[in-house]
Amino acid sequence: MSRKEHHSRSSGSRKGRLSEGTSGSLGSANEEGGAKLPPRRKKFPSSLHKVNKWYYNLLFVLFLGLVIFLFWYGNKFSS
Repeated sequence: MSRKEHHSRSSGSRKGRLSEGTSGSLGSANEEGGAKLPPRRKKFPSSLHKVNKWYYNLLFVLFLGLVIFLFWYGNKFSS
């Protein structure tokens, strides 16, 4: 294969090489009845909702603490 063919930007030559190289290895493994894997989302569930819950609870507690501190500070130094 020449350098021009290897680094060509045309999609025609690239499609031919990709379809030849990938169809044999991936297609035959799935067609032979190999064990089907569970979806990644099921096997490794996201904990993003837990992190969001902790984050919003922390923000709420910090806001309450700020409000309480400001009331205390205002009452102490207002008189």
